[in-house]
Amino acid sequence: MEVSDLRTFLAVMDSGSISHAAKALHRVPSGITARIMQMEEDLGVQLFLREKKRLLPTARGQTLYTYARKICALMDEAELCVKGMEPGGRLRIGALESAAAARLPEILARLHAEYPNIDLELVIGTSSSLYVDVLENRLDAVFVVDAPHDDRLERVAAFDERLVLIATSGHAPIHTPDDIGRKAVLAFQGGCAYRNRLVNWFRAYGWEPQHIVELASYHAIVGGVIAGMGVGVVPASVLELCRTNGMLSVHALEHPLSSAVTELVWRKGMASANVAAVCRCLKCCEQKTVSLPAA
Repeated sequence: MEVSDLRTFLAVMDSGSISHAAKALHRVPSGITARIMQMEEDLGVQLFLREKKRLLPTARGQTLYTYARKICALMDEAELCVKGMEPGGRLRIGALESAAAARLPEILARLHAEYPNIDLELVIGTSSSLYVDVLENRLDAVFVVDAPHDDRLERVAAFDERLVLIATSGHAPIHTPDDIGRKAVLAFQGGCAYRNRLVNWFRAYGWEPQHIVELASYHAIVGGVIAGMGVGVVPASVLELCRTNGMLSVHALEHPLSSAVTELVWRKGMASANVAAVCRCLKCCEQKTVSLPAA
């Protein structure tokens, strides 16, 4: 097998289909099919089960996937070392929606201005999903909160966030979950670090949220709170981007959980010139403390 065979195999595994892999690799589907069948013949094993138009990886295919990931990551690292440390080419960055909206524009603008040869791809996700993506080498680096300690990762503090509770205008002051009562909590899907922090805030007082309504964006959370659907937790920096026209009350989350550090995280040994460029832009962009919006 050649490295190109393994990259073709990875594309099929990651995309789940021949047609999607062909599109990602700018190849014709028949060429991808022929390459996979040749790999199976060379290895003498079946890598996929074929059901109509679906491909299901076999146990041997899953085993090859693990090794192919490692081999291709090492090849990428070797190529970076050989070519030198000049920023350029594809850079896959992941970030939380809040960071992408409120924190990254200045950083990425500087990155584009100073390193125009970098081809940036930005992916939005939860801390949990982005953590997995960087471990699996689907992303080069990610901006996340509360990433687990992992010897496979390197990290640097990027910026601080302060979490605040938001409720309808005129809501009584919120100091503990008892002041929220049975109101619904508006939050992202599971895997969101800020949602986890809010749940842990409830638990610190011996409570559990009565009902969590999952929404897809901070704009939806803010709109839902204004509509009276419940209460939410958001970074203070995000509120500065929202025009609420006095229709919200903002409450400090009086607990150590209110202070969150966003980190830039990447795979150990994979600190490319592009990731180093992002780190330099982070240092150059002064991150100002966000003041608590008025209620």
